[in-house]
Amino acid sequence: MVNKKFELKRRYDATAGIYDRRYEEIQHKKYEFVTKHMPPRAGRVLDLGCGTGMFLGELSKRSELVVGVDASVEMLKVAQKRAKGAALVLADADSLPFADCSFDVVVSVTLLQNMPDPATTMRETARVLKRGGTAVVTSLKRKHHPNQLSTWASAAGLKPVLASEIDGSEDVICVARK
Repeated sequence: MVNKKFELKRRYDATAGIYDRRYEEIQHKKYEFVTKHMPPRAGRVLDLGCGTGMFLGELSKRSELVVGVDASVEMLKVAQKRAKGAALVLADADSLPFADCSFDVVVSVTLLQNMPDPATTMRETARVLKRGGTAVVTSLKRKHHPNQLSTWASAAGLKPVLASEIDGSEDVICVARK
């Protein structure tokens, strides 16, 4: 597990400078779909696996506080340039440095497929989510089925309200409430 995370961090550190050019268009399509399933306003929002921070600006418009978390220092350096008003934290998605029930919304776009044990990541997502909060999680559909995301959410104590493919995207999505 440690080796997979180390390799992933190394790969994202190496590609941080070109990530946006490579993925910006496809990521924005996912962000549009994710925002449709978020509350229109939220107090505290966590972007888990924020990468270069492409989603932080939109999330900032919808919340009082946005926190972006990523394990890649180089991705966070890029995110810092666009993170106006967002706090950035270098951390492992499976061991977040936040108290239980810290966030009203947790979004995680295209992270789960990279994690050694997505069920652990989903449990950590549920741990930091407030009661009544919303988690919106996507993963690559070539790696996971919507039912897998729903199963992990349920096992983490969340109530899935949507599990499906994102039309015109490479991702599947799970929206769950705590």
